[in-house]
Amino acid sequence: MTAQSAAAQVPYWVAVLTPEERPFGSRRTDPRIDTIDSSVVTTSRTQWAGEHHPPATTLLAVLAATVGSWLSDRCRNCTSGVLVDIEAGRFGNLDAAPEDRGFFPVRLPSTGHVDALTSEVRRRVAAAPNDGLDFDTAKHVLSTPALVRRAGAQISFEYGTGSALPDDSHPLTHNLSVTCDVIEIDGVTMVDTEFRWNSRVFTCADVDDFERFWEKTISMFL
Repeated sequence: MTAQSAAAQVPYWVAVLTPEERPFGSRRTDPRIDTIDSSVVTTSRTQWAGEHHPPATTLLAVLAATVGSWLSDRCRNCTSGVLVDIEAGRFGNLDAAPEDRGFFPVRLPSTGHVDALTSEVRRRVAAAPNDGLDFDTAKHVLSTPALVRRAGAQISFEYGTGSALPDDSHPLTHNLSVTCDVIEIDGVTMVDTEFRWNSRVFTCADVDDFERFWEKTISMFL
């Protein structure tokens, strides 16, 4: 990757980050004041009765649909889609080298038939240039004003065991971070999900409602 190739991707990333989203929760997470210590973690275990283990793109589609339902329940539409940070160079590839970790944004549909929704999520993930590996350079190294001015995703998604967390004093980067891991217990496929919430921008009712929608939505994909 060269700076020149990253620069050529800037229009793509600007388009993904436009338009800017309303706050997901009461406000956006501010890394200057919000830390890991500001967050709370909840978990969910759901039996996956489908014929095959769910791939990363399917669970990402579940997340997008859940966000859409949660927002709709609060009389807020998301016609522009749901913006989510996913793992660059590693999304769905659990054997990728640790140094390939990083995130890039993808704008996802949140409504539609399950098959069509999953297919479109898969297409949009695959459309990212160079598996999203150049996004960090395009935004933070080149510091192109058109890209720097765009706010990033408020939600992140990881598939597998997730990345190691820094200590409690490190900045919190997302309002909600979701990690899904697919496991087998006595021959039964389970989806273990961890939700890390910025407790300063969500209420307990917000969390309870979201997890209720998550369970309802994931059952629709089986």
